[in-house]
Amino acid sequence: MPVKPKKPKPPKSPLETAVLLLTKQPMSRLALEKKLRDKGFSRREAEEALLECERYGYIDDARTAELKVALMRDRGDGSRKIKLFLALKGFSAETIREAIRTDSESIGRDDLSVALEFLRRRKGSFDRENDPLKRKLRALRALASKGFSQGVSHEAVTRTFGNAGCDFPDEVQA
Repeated sequence: MPVKPKKPKPPKSPLETAVLLLTKQPMSRLALEKKLRDKGFSRREAEEALLECERYGYIDDARTAELKVALMRDRGDGSRKIKLFLALKGFSAETIREAIRTDSESIGRDDLSVALEFLRRRKGSFDRENDPLKRKLRALRALASKGFSQGVSHEAVTRTFGNAGCDFPDEVQA
């Protein structure tokens, strides 16, 4: 039986492509524009599609950034990690600052409270270490990898494990 050749699919319009990309994952206006340009659409075609998407409410950088901040905070990520991640995804510095501020005000969680919650959830794994200094250093490294500042990390570790038994060295080697 002969195989029928497949008809080539007609190329999608920039708007169809944009909507298809947005159904897979929400993204910033800048990231969507880059994806459209990478697919071969002209700057004008991409801009028209972006304007339509904004008109329909398909892209909203502020709302998308707020949702991503909330998700990352729920996972225990600090402000530094969140800022870097969102900047790499094409969100403006002002949008990122506003999203973090909104999360802090609406839910009432700042870096310290998120760090304390992260340590509380992982306390069992830290408690397996018998040496108190090593336990605290492991916790500091974990908090650093989650994007917390040194000051917030020290405060969270001190509140979680206390100061009994040892004190932090002046310079911590990671």
